Amino acid sequence: MSYVQTVNFSFDINCSLQVGDQVYKTATSTLGGFEQNLGATTIHVGSVFGIISPTSIEVLSEYVDPSTGLPLPYNQLDPNGNDYISFSKNRVVNNNDLLGYYASVHFVNNSTKAAKLWSVGSGVAENSK
Repeated sequence: MSYVQTVNFSFDINCSLQVGDQVYKTATSTLGGFEQNLGATTIHVGSVFGIISPTSIEVLSEYVDPSTGLPLPYNQLDPNGNDYISFSKNRVVNNNDLLGYYASVHFVNNSTKAAKLWSVGSGVAENSK
């Protein structure tokens, strides 16, 4: 059994959030004027079931009490409280590797004076995996 909970934020959610992304929460506390997690455990809450508005999402969670069928309280999200809400993408669906792409460059000297091209280089940066 699973359940869907609606989560309302007081700010716009990240524009890269998609249905199917995994949602996590980490408890924080205020110390020294800023929030920190002080070794808190990150808890998997569920997956994004729907995006209702720029500030509201639905999260599908499978964490229920088997005897009652009710949601387990430690998986309920509190985005306006002390929880840090994060998400991760599905690597199978959101693979950022480029396959089959190439670049073709054509250099033209439109100056009236002679010029020499001594070097041409390119940089390739692999994204995080």
